[in-house]
Amino acid sequence: MHPSLRRTTLFALVVILPLLHLLRITGAEGDKPKNEIFKGQVKTLAGVLQKAGTRLDADASPVSLVLVTDDGKIHPLVKDDGSRMFFKDDRLLNREVRLTGRLVPKSEILQVVAVHSYNKKDDLCEVYYWCDICSIRRGEKMKCECCGGPMELREEPVKK
Repeated sequence: MHPSLRRTTLFALVVILPLLHLLRITGAEGDKPKNEIFKGQVKTLAGVLQKAGTRLDADASPVSLVLVTDDGKIHPLVKDDGSRMFFKDDRLLNREVRLTGRLVPKSEILQVVAVHSYNKKDDLCEVYYWCDICSIRRGEKMKCECCGGPMELREEPVKK
């Protein structure tokens, strides 16, 4: 066998085949998680564990939120753009919501893509923060980056 062919074959066996196997295991061949709808209440993990007789370290509590679904499943939330409003605004906790998101593969961890709430009439509502001065809409509680003023929580029924 020619030395360059031998090196190419060895390279394929040592580097490329394990990478292909890794890609197959992690689902990179089109087995990406799909968005699903989850209904329930976002709660602190500390509160859920306390009811079960377990304590969470105090430093973990502010960054540990879960969705408790209507059928009793518990999904820890990925803290990112999609779920950040729950971490920054306690008013959104412990109330009925509908989250669109996807489960991290082989886990119950939920990455939130969209948030809706239900009003007193049980209407589905969009949830966002609004600056009246600048007419800016954001997905988390913050000061308006334009004028520096407060942004207000808005929940508007989804038009049918």
